[in-house]
Amino acid sequence: MKRIIPLLLCLFLLACVPTPDREAVVNKADHSIRDTLAAPDAETYRYEAPERWEETIGMKNLNIVIDADVVLPDTDRYPLQTIQRHTFTGEDVLTLLSACFTGPFELRENTYSMAELEEDIRFELRGNVIDWDDETGEVTFEPLTEDTERLAELREMIAQCPAEDTFVPFDSAKLGFRNEPYVIRTGDGTLLYLFFQKSAMKILTVRDGYPQDEHTVWIGGFIGEPWHKTLDHITISEAAATETANAVLDRAGLSCQFGVGLTEKGRIARAIVEEPYYQVLSEGYILRISRNGGGYVPFPQGGGVYMEDQRSALFEMPTEESYAQKWSQDWFELYVSENGVGYVGWFDPNELVTEVSENVQLMPFSEIQSHIRDDLRYSYAWTDEDSNGITELHVSKIILSCAIERIPNDPDETALVPAWVVVYNDSRSEKVKGHEKLMLINAIDGSYLHVE
Repeated sequence: MKRIIPLLLCLFLLACVPTPDREAVVNKADHSIRDTLAAPDAETYRYEAPERWEETIGMKNLNIVIDADVVLPDTDRYPLQTIQRHTFTGEDVLTLLSACFTGPFELRENTYSMAELEEDIRFELRGNVIDWDDETGEVTFEPLTEDTERLAELREMIAQCPAEDTFVPFDSAKLGFRNEPYVIRTGDGTLLYLFFQKSAMKILTVRDGYPQDEHTVWIGGFIGEPWHKTLDHITISEAAATETANAVLDRAGLSCQFGVGLTEKGRIARAIVEEPYYQVLSEGYILRISRNGGGYVPFPQGGGVYMEDQRSALFEMPTEESYAQKWSQDWFELYVSENGVGYVGWFDPNELVTEVSENVQLMPFSEIQSHIRDDLRYSYAWTDEDSNGITELHVSKIILSCAIERIPNDPDETALVPAWVVVYNDSRSEKVKGHEKLMLINAIDGSYLHVE
């Protein structure tokens, strides 16, 4: 079992372990981001960096192995933008619907259908799981011995449910935030299930369906499913799935600000009442889509991607009141199979305020390399002979992307700055695509960026 070292213990260890000779690492945002926003535009240029960086950095108790592709955007323009928070509207729903599915759309008047409520009752009557063999998938349930409050609620709902569904023309202006799904019928008769909140929106082509990446499937995607299964029935290519995602962004008018950052094998499956207690509906690809900041390489700093190592000496929660409210970078998740889009999610929405600078001057890559070396050394200065199996740190990719940098005392607007995304893992952690650790370095001044 992996041991988790509390942050306070890590900081204590840091006080006892010699650290590299360098000045204290600080986030320069407090005194430099406003200067950066006010800087004049630079002349057009092509940023220069090697295609690969290979180096081993020896430390007392581990080696930092840099064996990384260096990924640059194909551009000679490096913009600096600001964004603000956005609350979803019904028009956003219509935009996403129209980009992914065939209209015209209709809204079901009844929240639940008779068949849906009957299925929910069967689930409730089946009882709770008391044992699950993850090798064979065998499941044991504890049957209900008396009615539950949930059963009473479902029976009351079914007594009031119409025998047949009724649909009305879809009116985005009438959508409100709620916990229950909206049911939408497309022009070709497909039923869509919309979950709609202020900062999260999900549309699925199946009720209670779940998009799952290959790692989730491997460790047991559903009760009743044996572990260590693989996705061997994908009939669409990764290139075709990516093309579909790009077409969705184009139709939604978002391609100038978003792009595909990660692609991994996935599926949509759902729980069912009867054995084997789960149903795989399709296999395909899950694509994670994030902002490109006006032309950088998109790479999600959220949405299933683990944040930077919280044991790091660099990890400090912002304490200033101006930073008190968390600000996440917006992202999309899209599932595509041979049947088309099966799921789309949009989370933590922001909107572009302005492009402050058309072209900023980026720090030379040789200086960025120095910052990366120092930050990685400093992050793992706490390691000792018994560091939970960590003997090496592996840097696999370094990407010129973009990230949020907060503007002090401005709760309404934040900068979206060019940033180097350092993708790494250590010898103790599983190396699963899309679940690596990240470190972000401001590409303008080399400062460390905190990931929220």
